[in-house]
Amino acid sequence: MSDTSTEVAANRVECPPAKDPAVRLFILAAMLIGLGLYCGYDAFFTNQYPYAKPGEDVNKFLKWAFNNVGAVVFMPLGVVPLVLAIVFLRRRLMADEEGIGYAGRQKISWDKIERLDADKLKGKGILDLYYDGGKKQLAARGKYRPPAGDQADSA
Repeated sequence: MSDTSTEVAANRVECPPAKDPAVRLFILAAMLIGLGLYCGYDAFFTNQYPYAKPGEDVNKFLKWAFNNVGAVVFMPLGVVPLVLAIVFLRRRLMADEEGIGYAGRQKISWDKIERLDADKLKGKGILDLYYDGGKKQLAARGKYRPPAGDQADSA
């Protein structure tokens, strides 16, 4: 390994994505897709709920509407949190000499940063970053621990 690759690796910190938001979105996606499949099975395979005009019997119409419309609405709605969960799992927080930000996105340079608020970092894995009058929350949860020699004294 050359000296330049060691120097570059030492000057960059990469945190893997937090899995908590993605797990919640996967659960929501599974519920919506499962409900859509259940409604579709009830509406199209069992023919348990025939069409009823809305003015005749409201309950029969609502059963028909929930099963027929729900099958078409719930499954595509379940794809949205599924895609968001996959996007969340692919984000990596990176900090290097250029600045801090998610990989593939524009980084915030260090000279623009006013302060970092790490109050929620230990408990929730959230780092609040204040820059140029704005605020950005970064999900900094990861397994990165600074080497023992790099830690600053708190006194």
